[in-house]
Amino acid sequence: MPTLKEVAQVAVEARRDKGAGSGRRLREIERILRRHRVFKGLSPDEATSLLEDLGPTFVKMGQIAANRSDVIPPAYAEAFKRLRADVPPLPYEEVVAVIESAFGHPWRETFSCIERKPLGSASIAQVHRARIAPCAAVADAFADVPDDRSTAPAADARDSFADVRAPCAAVAPAAACVPHTADAPAGARVPRAADVLAGTSSPRAGVAAAAARASSFPPAGAWVAVKVRRPHVVEQMTQDLALIRQAVALVGLTRATDGIKLSLADLVTELERTTRQELDFRVELRNLERFRALLADQPGIESPRPYPLLSTDDVLVMDFVEGPMVNDVAALRARGLDPRALGHRLAESYVTQIVDNGFFHADPHPGNILVNGGDIVWIDLGMVGELTAMERGLVGRMLRAAAENDPYALMQALLAAARDGGEVDHGRLLDRLGRLLASYATVNLAEIDVGRALMDVFDVLRTQNLAMPPSFTLLARGMVTIEGVLVDIAPDASVIGIIADHLRRRERTANALEAKAREALSTALTSFDATLRLPTQASHTLDMVNRGQVSVGADLRMPTDALAALYSVSGTVAMALISAGLFVGSSLLAQTNMHPQFLGVPFLAVFGYLGAFVLAAYVVWRNLLIRHRQKNAERL
Repeated sequence: MPTLKEVAQVAVEARRDKGAGSGRRLREIERILRRHRVFKGLSPDEATSLLEDLGPTFVKMGQIAANRSDVIPPAYAEAFKRLRADVPPLPYEEVVAVIESAFGHPWRETFSCIERKPLGSASIAQVHRARIAPCAAVADAFADVPDDRSTAPAADARDSFADVRAPCAAVAPAAACVPHTADAPAGARVPRAADVLAGTSSPRAGVAAAAARASSFPPAGAWVAVKVRRPHVVEQMTQDLALIRQAVALVGLTRATDGIKLSLADLVTELERTTRQELDFRVELRNLERFRALLADQPGIESPRPYPLLSTDDVLVMDFVEGPMVNDVAALRARGLDPRALGHRLAESYVTQIVDNGFFHADPHPGNILVNGGDIVWIDLGMVGELTAMERGLVGRMLRAAAENDPYALMQALLAAARDGGEVDHGRLLDRLGRLLASYATVNLAEIDVGRALMDVFDVLRTQNLAMPPSFTLLARGMVTIEGVLVDIAPDASVIGIIADHLRRRERTANALEAKAREALSTALTSFDATLRLPTQASHTLDMVNRGQVSVGADLRMPTDALAALYSVSGTVAMALISAGLFVGSSLLAQTNMHPQFLGVPFLAVFGYLGAFVLAAYVVWRNLLIRHRQKNAERL
């Protein structure tokens, strides 16, 4: 039962949040719940409709729960997968207002046109295609610059300022292209390029500065994708998260099982983390830049280039990518592309992100993977997963233990990564993992669904009040999604086989050997330090025992069959020890001159030898009988 203090604490927090503006939102949620008659029960389709009406926070929660069948029934999880579909778009006027508010100037000074119909509309943002306005002001500034190699800008920089006439027939071209830096204060106008040139100390320095800035701009007349965050979505989702957190706190005060509390807490934690990532476009911009850098050594794999000087918290500008989704087999073949080859390249790319880079796309559904001119293009980096070097090592240990059908090694790797939320029965955990591995033992390696296998392992952990870090949950969910894509275009692609190849290559590299050497040295130093502290710790422990400050509790319950086997073994060992004792004692008596004697040996020694022989013969016969029974049982 909850204490009065715990109830009061939750009530105070709820009151504080209500005073911050959540009261109105709470009443709105109550009206929606009554309209959907939730107290009479909801079917999966009705629950999906309810989440859509409740708003972006609950849509996002439904998307996360769609891959968490441990929290909700499978039928609801399947229905929630439809929440990925488009939501009604924002009116065009609101989109323009957000852009102008973020830029601090009319949108026509940056774009010559913005298409009214969005490319996509989601719960947090929507994307429009736009065209960069001609940068005539900068082109005029370059007109007086001598055309020599010492002072002239690079050809690509000069070309980027070319005046593109009539970029959009419906809208007259703007007079100049005015970029907006992400660091500018709200409401401030960004200096024009001509103003930047005028403020430089020398023409050569001015040209260099302009050329450097030009390399960060899209070319004039280029098509770009403009991602616009929905107005007031930050405030609404913040209030919703506070209300959800209070609801989970109330569940924590009930008699719900630890597993339910842990699952709900994990769900809210994951929701908060992903929401923070997707609400801040600066995070996605950094993700895009880092992702593109990691793709540099992967031929045929691309990602849109972001433009930081044209992006803010509310608006993200990047290259526009045109092409079919990766699972559109008909469109791919119409372009002369081989879906199977693309599927293998896609699987290789995703495994590289996980195993080699430790930085991977966390939402790899087909809508986020396009094919442009034969290249696979990853888009929408709002949600990514990141694995530390230690976590990547644990992933390798898990997969190696699974491949070798070693449940104990798998349990050790999982315990090193998981956090416990209650009592853990290690024996039962080992048994469940052993049964799970046995179920995969007869399956061909190429047929193993890695993502589903990981989810099965995580389900086993939750039965023992264990939870994996969010990065592992994202990894499993990403694996499930990417393998679903591969089923459509390359059914023969083996993700686990590619992972095994990557792990073998990593183990042979110099960096891997160096990492192993560092790990071994660290382990040795830790063990040496622990050895030095051992005498002091033992002394402290003994002092505590003497003072009666140490109590030991043990639960030695064992299964009946195990106890019977233990008694049998202990009886056999006891008889063997008695036989050995009789033999040794009789040998000592035989050296004496004790009477009466038989053939020169004291009678007592003779009886001892006979007893030792009988007991030894019985022990041998008993062991042979037990082995014979075991063989017969195995044959049956």
